[in-house]
Amino acid sequence: MPQNSKAIRKRIKSVASTKKITRTMEMVATSKLQRTQGRVVQSRPYMAAMTGLMEKLSGSVESVGLLSPLFERRTPIKRVLVFVITANRGLCGGFNSNLVRKVRDHLAALRAEGLEPTLWVAGKKGIAQLRFRGVEMAQSRTDLSDDPTFAEAEAIAAPMIEAFLTHDVDRVDVVYADFRSVSQQPPTAQTLVPAGLSAEGDEVETGQASLDTFIYEPSASEILEELGPVFVKNLMYRMLLSSVASEQLARRVAMKNASDNAGEMEKNLTRAYNKARQAAITQEIAEIVGGVEALK
Repeated sequence: MPQNSKAIRKRIKSVASTKKITRTMEMVATSKLQRTQGRVVQSRPYMAAMTGLMEKLSGSVESVGLLSPLFERRTPIKRVLVFVITANRGLCGGFNSNLVRKVRDHLAALRAEGLEPTLWVAGKKGIAQLRFRGVEMAQSRTDLSDDPTFAEAEAIAAPMIEAFLTHDVDRVDVVYADFRSVSQQPPTAQTLVPAGLSAEGDEVETGQASLDTFIYEPSASEILEELGPVFVKNLMYRMLLSSVASEQLARRVAMKNASDNAGEMEKNLTRAYNKARQAAITQEIAEIVGGVEALK
């Protein structure tokens, strides 16, 4: 068999092996996505109820910022802590690149407003890309898991809350992939503390204010003071879940595309191999016929 045909056969085997790997990774990502997506969906009613309760409590208490430091709207704002959540692994399309682009734009917007941003980064891929682009990072971590727990969210949020309460920073923004649906996971900048603000410093709309009158026991101020840290930690927990779900979805899509491309390449190589083999057979027949004619 000609050397060209042998080379094509080796490439077909190589592509087939690659296809098996990508299909396996696609199945693993799909399994992790289903589990994490379910947790994201299940956390939404609780977070919505918590947000609504905080809104009602805030409306019942005067000077919320004086009561609970986590709600303090400081003016003017000078220092902003920006925490970006990326992935520890690649092979997930543009997931990490989109987050890095978003955090760079957010940092540029903060500097344009005359603010002093401090960047904390989670995830090996984000750290590598930002370091390559010469972006200064105050802290970095690579210990985030694929199965976030509330305890992990508490541990991550604790130093940010401490930095805010000790006035090291005046605001904490988190850049992450917001898992809204299987078709929407936009990179988003959201304020963690003070609670109830968007990343632009505006009040977050949580729906129409309720006209109902509530009687609180203990008082609304005491409940608000206790629920403030819980609210912030739950928000961080939701961000971690959303980021992991978005990562797994991006990886599943990337591996599916890789599997489809490998299948198409395998089909084209098989066609090329058949053509090469047919050409070799035709040449052999022609040589045999030519030899017979020469013997006559």
